[in-house]
Amino acid sequence: ASGLGIVFGGALAEAGAHVILADIVVGMKKDDGTLVEQAALDEVAKSADGTKVQAINCNVTDQDSVQAMVDQVVKEYGKLDIIVNSAGLFGDLLRVSEMTPGNWDKVLAVDPKGTMLCSGAAAKVMREQGFGKIVNIASASSFKAINGMSAYSAAKAGVVMLTKTIAVENARSNVQANVLSPGYFITPLNKDFFESEGGEKMMKQWPGRRCGELEELRGVIIYLCSEASNFTN
Repeated sequence: ASGLGIVFGGALAEAGAHVILADIVVGMKKDDGTLVEQAALDEVAKSADGTKVQAINCNVTDQDSVQAMVDQVVKEYGKLDIIVNSAGLFGDLLRVSEMTPGNWDKVLAVDPKGTMLCSGAAAKVMREQGFGKIVNIASASSFKAINGMSAYSAAKAGVVMLTKTIAVENARSNVQANVLSPGYFITPLNKDFFESEGGEKMMKQWPGRRCGELEELRGVIIYLCSEASNFTN
């Protein structure tokens, strides 16, 4: 319920989808007593035109929690047409020689494990209903090695191959699975890095010398979640 999730949720709400934001922080309160997810709900609701926007607590690393989330959606709406798996964890910037099992497992528990659990639970419903869109979010780091980002890069590279496998497994059920691997966009996950000396140095090496704006991803998520992408897998 932050960063890419808010942008994707807003784009889909504007396109007419009922949007459910699922996050482990849903239900928690800030120091001022407001719900953590309220800002995200308010932001997505700005784009909604008569469609519902709600939040559900879900721990993507826990199979029971994921299944409960999917069951709740199906119970309330009768179906599950789209799932966008955008949860991710950047982790500590550590070289492989400095990596500990704890650091490694913390990142890979969200990606690719969380993506696998959410995609698997959604795919069961989608196969039965004969339609569905699964969009998993990877990263440019899936394909390019960056010093100190071994866990994150390995996790997102895993998401790429996982998504290809999901696409093959469900191709005959009219369920499309695609992976979106954005270049570098400023999100709460990477904001500190790109404001650091190392981040600024990296951007100077790019032709455009800037990160993307999150709003520039709205069009592609609508395409991947609509019938226009029925032959894109």
